[in-house]
Amino acid sequence: MTQDSTGSTASTEALGGTVNTGGEQQPTTASPLDTAWLRQQLVAEGPYSRLRVVEAVDSTNLQLSRAAGEPGFAETWPHLSVLTAEEQTGATGRLGRGWSSPPRTSLSTSVVLRPGRDGVDPTRQLPWISLVAGLSLVEVLRERHGIPAQLKWPNDVHIDGRKISGILAVLAPVPAGAAGGVTVVLGIGINVLLRAEDLPTPTSTSVLLELDRLGEGRASAAGAGSPDLATLRTEVLAALLERLAQNLADLEGVAARGSVRDSALGARVQEVMDTLGQEVRVELPGGGAESGTAVGLQDDGSLQVEVTRRRSAPEAPWEAVEGSAAQRRRPFSAGDVIHLRRAQA
Repeated sequence: MTQDSTGSTASTEALGGTVNTGGEQQPTTASPLDTAWLRQQLVAEGPYSRLRVVEAVDSTNLQLSRAAGEPGFAETWPHLSVLTAEEQTGATGRLGRGWSSPPRTSLSTSVVLRPGRDGVDPTRQLPWISLVAGLSLVEVLRERHGIPAQLKWPNDVHIDGRKISGILAVLAPVPAGAAGGVTVVLGIGINVLLRAEDLPTPTSTSVLLELDRLGEGRASAAGAGSPDLATLRTEVLAALLERLAQNLADLEGVAARGSVRDSALGARVQEVMDTLGQEVRVELPGGGAESGTAVGLQDDGSLQVEVTRRRSAPEAPWEAVEGSAAQRRRPFSAGDVIHLRRAQA
């Protein structure tokens, strides 16, 4: 997932047609997603209800969230429907941070979920959806590509501190007068074919670059449209969505029975999370911050930190926190936190 640093505009295909927002579409020689094969694998033979691939959008999450407020959305976009774009021009991440994806180099995908559709209380599932999505990507990168990915709480996937993916789950609006259920739009952005010169920050990475680090040499291939790379985005997307459906079904069952954190699924999430055991600095709204050791997850998915120091403002001095280890433990939800960083960063 790449930062939107240009502010440029492009031709955008909305859910109802093509919208010209000004500017010119950036040319690309990279191969498009194999839509027919994806539909066969994921919809005809798989668990998904619908797959739509568009050339460009401002944001797959925003497109679906806007459509969710209109009548008929549940019928048009049922549970496990997918919208993915070859280019994303103006997405908004967690806390309103902007980002976009260059044409045909990244995966910009949103999945419509209805966690309470069978009458099961969705409350226990909701805080874990982003974490389970991150787990799914980590497992795919590790098992299929040998990339030592890790989950950073609450919603990023990293390789040795280099960000390869960001995830954002949002509650979608419900049309006026519509009956019941909760709708979640789960957005996943993955850097796949970006080369070093295309990365938005020095701490970003891509699947292509990580394969090169492992000795596969794909980043030296003759262009992102070369035969060696033509199917990489399609392969990553299919594998991710297949694993995601499996893990979300597991989440539904676990949440219906009891604690997600204490389940085998919760253990898998925590095993791949490099945040745990690390000295972290939690930056809070208003400029305050707390520092300490990340010791675990709460059952609502929040991060528990054994706080040793805190400050009231960016310029204020750090002060020691007194009390026993148990007394100094504090949970932080994703909505409470502006940034989570290693303490030495």
